[in-house]
Amino acid sequence: MKIINLLIKPASSSCNLNCTYCFYNDVADNRSVKNYGIMTDETLENMVKKAFEEVTYQVNFAFQGGEPTVAGLEYFKKFHKLVEKYNKENVGVTFALQTNGTLLDKNWTVLFRKYNYLLGISLDGNKEIHNSFRVDKQGKETFSKVYKTLRLLKKEKVEFNILAVVNKMTAENGKLVYNFFKNSGFRYFQFIPCLDKLYSEQQKEYTLTDIDYGNFLNDTFELWYQDIMSGKKTSVRYFDNMIKIILGEQPEACDMVGHCNVNGIIEADGSVYPCDFYVLDEYKLGNINESSYIEMFRSDRAEQFVKSSLKISNRCKVCKYFKLCRSGCKRHKELDENGEYQNRFCKSYLMFFDKNIDKLIEIANYIIKIKAQNIG
Repeated sequence: MKIINLLIKPASSSCNLNCTYCFYNDVADNRSVKNYGIMTDETLENMVKKAFEEVTYQVNFAFQGGEPTVAGLEYFKKFHKLVEKYNKENVGVTFALQTNGTLLDKNWTVLFRKYNYLLGISLDGNKEIHNSFRVDKQGKETFSKVYKTLRLLKKEKVEFNILAVVNKMTAENGKLVYNFFKNSGFRYFQFIPCLDKLYSEQQKEYTLTDIDYGNFLNDTFELWYQDIMSGKKTSVRYFDNMIKIILGEQPEACDMVGHCNVNGIIEADGSVYPCDFYVLDEYKLGNINESSYIEMFRSDRAEQFVKSSLKISNRCKVCKYFKLCRSGCKRHKELDENGEYQNRFCKSYLMFFDKNIDKLIEIANYIIKIKAQNIG
């Protein structure tokens, strides 16, 4: 393999918080083993060793949970010693970590800066919005700890993005959330649609409806458009990727590609899965302690996972925005009245494109103009 992307769960579903809408807690509840504990040294070594045995160009290591920092700083120090030991051909490596930010201190920032980590810090908005659903095991607020960590990361010059889950409250306050992030000095945002439980149709207090999400996209895009056209550098992942698609480039967000790919999601026991949304027994590809990455990624189960995402509803095929939307993420799809899988946010995207398609094209042309000026 030329490149491999690994999303590692060193502490499995363990977490020091108790976020109401946590999708991974729900995923873990729907498999035979909810929590595999902390990854053993043997599994850690096999994971790293086999990556460098099988990859010729670049390995992208990302850590997630649960909460990955529950594994402790020493786990990450061991990990980097193994990277140095087994990267004999000096292939490219990148490091990233998604975290709730509450357990980080200056010792962590030393490691992050040394190895050029990109962090994703979960923050849903201002204090009131964030604390509505993101609380600790005692039900106490977490905003203060997260915001303190963000100030530390800025001071220590550690790169980070803001990861905001768009739940019902976030969606109802899109402009407030966007301006809060920008006024706090943050410039890189990822807005992630909140997921309901896997096998339940019951709406919760955080449930994001298609109308909610459509309004959120329109509200935040209006502010982003103003920033971009006035020369202010503000990155919103979904909007950035949409511009890439209009410019004929490949989006980096997997849910915007148009089909699933097989990613290397590694649970703490070494089990490998094709997608973070499907770390379930029926999707398991194998175990890194027993098989190679190539064997697992080319298995019948992996092939079937990709094939299942290629089924496009007739409604999508005739939609004028299909080349932009590409039917969206498999995890967002539900059976409609015609027995076809339809994206639950279809109406959201129609609301967004109907209102903003001209402005999206305007931004794409503006970017082409700026690039031409820079070349000249």
